[in-house]
Amino acid sequence: MKYIFRVLAFLFSSAIILSIIIDLSFTFNYSFIQASRTLQNLPQATVAIVPGAAVYGKKPSPVLLERLEGALQLYEKAKVKKILLSGDNGTTSYNEIRPMLNFMLQHKVEKKDIFVDFAGFRTLDTLYRAKKLYEIEDAIIVTQSLHQPRAAYIADKLGIKIAALESNKSTNKPKLKNRFREFLARNLAWIDMNLFHTIPKYLGEEKYPISGSGNQTWGDTPTPKSR
Repeated sequence: MKYIFRVLAFLFSSAIILSIIIDLSFTFNYSFIQASRTLQNLPQATVAIVPGAAVYGKKPSPVLLERLEGALQLYEKAKVKKILLSGDNGTTSYNEIRPMLNFMLQHKVEKKDIFVDFAGFRTLDTLYRAKKLYEIEDAIIVTQSLHQPRAAYIADKLGIKIAALESNKSTNKPKLKNRFREFLARNLAWIDMNLFHTIPKYLGEEKYPISGSGNQTWGDTPTPKSR
């Protein structure tokens, strides 16, 4: 019995150590990415990728709003030519894309420059589809600093050259529960990319090259009214 207990204890401790190493490796790899909270330190890129986040009815959550404002600034300062909005529209009652699209149109972004992805359920889905369906080779990912190392890792694995705009408006450290959630998400991302080679649940076959017009990606989504 003692032998079995020792084996189990060894396996458990080894799993914890490996998980910590994986988490720290994401942070280490991210240190080589051009990342900034200001536009001045970022290179030009083809497109800004905005991962989805919670919406409240037709209103973006504060987290999502920070991302949208960051992408808008990149576009207005000619750091990017296009914007890809990727979010969850898995049910008829929940739509992250519409508030995101509405925000961009209200701020006078050219319709042809806005691409949307209705099946961005996870960061992996967003970036995999960005590469395979939208044929994106280089991008600036716009999301919070806690999320950026995981996004950068997945993008690198998929062959997307990226820079990172950290959309935090506050310098406050993330809450412990959010950091723990990200710890688990990083380990899942490592497993997805290295062991299971996971692909999105909804991949699709039709391609929408980022070099073209974004209008064709809007599908049946009604065009929100501009100001």
